[in-house]
Amino acid sequence: MISKKLLRINIAVLSLLIVVYTLGNYLILYPMKFDFLTVISESQPHYLLFILAFFVLISWLISHIRIKNLSPKNRFLLAFTILCGIMLLWIGYYNLSTFFNIRKVITKSENEYIQQAKEDIKNDSIVFKSYGLPIFMYDQETYRKIDSIRSHYGIYLENTGCTVDYIENEGRHKYEEIVTPYLEKRNGKDWNKKMLDEIEKLKKTELHPQK
Repeated sequence: MISKKLLRINIAVLSLLIVVYTLGNYLILYPMKFDFLTVISESQPHYLLFILAFFVLISWLISHIRIKNLSPKNRFLLAFTILCGIMLLWIGYYNLSTFFNIRKVITKSENEYIQQAKEDIKNDSIVFKSYGLPIFMYDQETYRKIDSIRSHYGIYLENTGCTVDYIENEGRHKYEEIVTPYLEKRNGKDWNKKMLDEIEKLKKTELHPQK
C-alpha cells in the first residue's frame, strides 16, 4: 500500500524542483529583464525530463532492494523523493550562488561608473554610449558639426558596437543618475530636447540644402 504522506511529500518536492529548475533560471540570466517565455526557453526543460527519467530508473532499481517495513512502491517513492530533493538543493544553491556573484560584479561596475561620472563632471565631458552598427548618412563635415552641437551641451557620444552587456548597462544607469542633474544644472531644463532639435535641424539642412 502506498503511503499517502510519502506521496504528498514526493509531489511537493517534485513540484518545487520543476519550479526552481525553470523559473529559478532567471537568477542566472539576471540582470536581463524578466520575460516568462525566455526564462522557460533558456532553462531547457527537456534536460529536466531526461534527469527525471534517470531518477525513475534508479528508483525502480532501488525498489527491488529489501527494506524493512517498506513495500516496493514505497521504496520507489522514497528513493525518487530523495533524488529529487538532492537535485532541488543543488539547483537552488547553484542559482543563488550565481546570482550573488553577478550582483558582486554589478556592484563593482556601478562603483566604477560612479567614479567615472564624478571625473567626467569635473572635466565637463559627459560620455553617453550607444549600441548598434552606425549608419553613415552624411559626410564627415556634417558629423563634425553634430559632435560640435553635443560638445556645446557637454555631451560626447561613444558607439560600443552591437553587443549589449546587461551587467555594464546597470553601471551605466548609475552613471546617468549622477550626470543627469549636472546636465540640467549646466544646460537648463529640457536641454536634451533642445539639443536634439538642433541636430535634427542640421540634418534636414544637409539633406535638403537651400538653393
